[in-house]
Amino acid sequence: MRTLTTEEALQILIDWLRDNTDCGTDIIFDNDEDNTDSATLLPHVEQALNDVRDLRHLQLLQRARSE
Repeated sequence: MRTLTTEEALQILIDWLRDNTDCGTDIIFDNDEDNTDSATLLPHVEQALNDVRDLRHLQLLQRARSE
């Protein structure tokens, strides 16, 4: 089994959360009081993916400058 990158794993999770939302799946990820569902989680996971991409980009720039 090949190793996933963080970006690939987050993208899989985003796709799954979108599918859950589109299909109206009633999965709750925390408890009955907070009711954190796929639609609630999705923007946070998308932001995490953007943050990981930004970090990777900054690392590449730093490497390029040090060469």
